Amino acid sequence: MTSSVPVLFTLPPSNRHEVILIDTSSKPTLKALNKQITSTIAESPNCTEFMSKYKSKEGPQETIQEIKIHWSEAGRDRKVWPEYTILTEANLPGVLELLKMGAGKDVLEIKVGKEE
Repeated sequence: MTSSVPVLFTLPPSNRHEVILIDTSSKPTLKALNKQITSTIAESPNCTEFMSKYKSKEGPQETIQEIKIHWSEAGRDRKVWPEYTILTEANLPGVLELLKMGAGKDVLEIKVGKEE
């Protein structure tokens, strides 16, 4: 039986977003999550950039520069609970467990940019 967690991610500062399922049955990695988000951004109509059809296809591709979880305030003491946490290989399993318990309250924020 596979175990997965539904996660909403956004591409600030725009309104671009999507919902993905992260498989937690095997040990999830940041590289696998990065790959899943990158392919979702490329295929999803919710992630399409405004006026992107007029944008040049030449030049460097956008890549994920940072993934952080923006924690919901609901049911949490803001004096002790952080606003966000940057995802690392070390904290990814713990963050996913917290996401399971949060039932859709928390959001991944994906910082994308051009490679130099």
